Amino acid sequence: SDVFRRFDLVLSDAHGRYVAPQVNFDGVVVLDVDEDSITQLQRTLGPWPYDREIYALVVSWLQRAGVRAVGFDILFAEARKGDDALAEALDGRTVLAAAGLPYTLERDAAYRAQLREKTWGAAPPKFVYPLPDLTLPHGVLTRRAGVGVISAVVDTDGILRRVPLVFGAYERVAPGMALALAYAGAAVPQITAEEGRISVGNQSWPVSARGEALLRYPASLAGLRTVPFYQVALAASGVAGLEPLAASLKDKVVLIGSSSAGLGDYVETPIGRQPGTRVQAMASVLLAGGHVLRPRSLPWDLGLALATMALVLLLGRGRWQKNANVQWVVFPLVFVFIGVFATLLVVNGQAVGLLFAISAGVFTHLAGMLFRQVQLFRQTQQLETEKRAAQQADALKSQFLSHITHELRTPLTAIMGFNNINWRDSDIGRDLRMKNSAIVDRNCQHMLSLVNNLLDQAKIEAGQLSIQRHPDKLHPVVQDAVATVRPLLSGKPLKIVTDAIGVPELLEIDAFRLRQIVLNLLSNAIKFTEKGEISVVTAWHDGELTLSVIDTGPGMPPEAVDRLFTAFQQADAGVAAKHGGTGLGLTISRNLARLMGGDITVHSTVGQGTTFTVTLAAPLTQAKDVKQTTLAKPAEPAPTALQGTVLLAEDMRDTRALVVRYLKQLGLTVSEAENGEQAIEIVLRERPDVVLMDMEMPVIGGVEATHAQRTRGRFRWCSSARCGDRGPRS
Repeated sequence: SDVFRRFDLVLSDAHGRYVAPQVNFDGVVVLDVDEDSITQLQRTLGPWPYDREIYALVVSWLQRAGVRAVGFDILFAEARKGDDALAEALDGRTVLAAAGLPYTLERDAAYRAQLREKTWGAAPPKFVYPLPDLTLPHGVLTRRAGVGVISAVVDTDGILRRVPLVFGAYERVAPGMALALAYAGAAVPQITAEEGRISVGNQSWPVSARGEALLRYPASLAGLRTVPFYQVALAASGVAGLEPLAASLKDKVVLIGSSSAGLGDYVETPIGRQPGTRVQAMASVLLAGGHVLRPRSLPWDLGLALATMALVLLLGRGRWQKNANVQWVVFPLVFVFIGVFATLLVVNGQAVGLLFAISAGVFTHLAGMLFRQVQLFRQTQQLETEKRAAQQADALKSQFLSHITHELRTPLTAIMGFNNINWRDSDIGRDLRMKNSAIVDRNCQHMLSLVNNLLDQAKIEAGQLSIQRHPDKLHPVVQDAVATVRPLLSGKPLKIVTDAIGVPELLEIDAFRLRQIVLNLLSNAIKFTEKGEISVVTAWHDGELTLSVIDTGPGMPPEAVDRLFTAFQQADAGVAAKHGGTGLGLTISRNLARLMGGDITVHSTVGQGTTFTVTLAAPLTQAKDVKQTTLAKPAEPAPTALQGTVLLAEDMRDTRALVVRYLKQLGLTVSEAENGEQAIEIVLRERPDVVLMDMEMPVIGGVEATHAQRTRGRFRWCSSARCGDRGPRS
């Protein structure tokens, strides 16, 4: 935008003043027709503009003083009194002003002839500042003097930063005043315009596409000498006492112009408002000294912007983000970095845009801050979500603990009660005692299943539960599960039916885990179905086994179905109170199904029943010698008499007493230890054949104690009886 460009130019001017070059103005002097000169000369010469005899007198005096060149920043376009005298005084070391016009005039043959004579040749096609028309000095005056264009080219904000080296008009090229003064008195030089540069004689300057040289302004024009015109006029008239003035002008370039408020022209520059004559003198010195910058280019601007962005991104890295002080100094660092970078470029003659790089750095930092704020907001949201989830999980686990303690307390009450009856009542008889023991055993099995569910869920969450596939028969698995849950019917008008569709005799399955899934689904169906029928339908096709458990229970609404497979959660709060359970059975079943390459889906209609469908990967097997997995409770084998010594390390007294009883029934000699330290002492003293070591014990745990015994050479790993008599086994 125009506002951006203006602000960018202001920044560049401020930076330019900070890195302004040291310029020596000793070679140029301005003769200023200022207000004081007009006042001093009015009594003898009359009001401004003066007759041109005075200029002829001054030029002749300057030539006698030995000046190198004389330039007029005064346009002598029309004929006036004294033109012949002035024309006689002018020579090749004098440059008269020409001015560009914004419109085209009708020009005669005399004008075109004068233009061809006083210009420097045909205009190049590029790198020349075009003028619609050019006003030349009065023809009489240009017979011997040169011509230099004094037109100024300001930027959109009205400030002069660039001066055209050459101007084009009517297909001819005319030099600017600064360039004409440099070659005053010399032969017309050859002008060469090439990509981004103009060469005149043996000098060359970088220019824009319109032939403009970007000046590198000094800090001020205080070093540029200005002499009031009236002093030179008096000296030229022979007034005594001004002889040193002539000596001070020897070998100087003298530029004559006016800075009076009513007659002079003023130009806005990066170093303030200056008279046009002083600006022309300054431009000639800057061009001669090579104080010209290469125009701005997109690669340099982008390079500075990208370097600034890289600095901001570096300061925005994770290790710096945590330091608030670093983030506060990002903006000052950006300005310092851009200032240093731009200074290096300007000192080496390259102009660069500051605002583009500053904007890139600032917006990158702001974008980074916004990005970090978004991240913090998302992290806060995530923490809030996790907090709510943790609170919900805690509530579910608290509810689960309440349920599980109730579930454990119920069979434990039966176990303790019937055990006390068998223990305290000696007259109840053997039959009743055996019946009570059966009740105790059944409740123990129930407690064991609850604990096993908890252990399975823990293994699943830890990723430690694995599937063991073997060739097996599906029918016995389903029938065993049905037989196991039949006692749960408890006289309900409910029956269980099974059906198999296209199921091969042998499949690669994990029979134990599949039975666990079927048991959970059947137990769940029996729990919620009061009458009707429960169907177990199995089907197999192309390596995939499908097992459906269909009941005629009350069914469930969709929102209850969504909660079925969440750990520690049941369909609704009233389910646990009415039917019991831990809310783990279905979760474990689905996880087991997924571990076996399948899943469990549910379809339920309120008032009609529920269908659980299990899909599993079950490849067909061609194995012939298959031993059916034992799913039913095996009969206890008869004790076998053994010989040897055994060390039992176990900190629980009751458990230790039970194991010792079984070991002694086998004919073994048993030593006991309550912790790992005692176990080490007994091993070193008695050297038993076998050590049974509990892992967690007080003083020294089982793992540490076993490691200590092995490092002393007492034991080694044995995976079977092949160890023979080569030492004790652990």
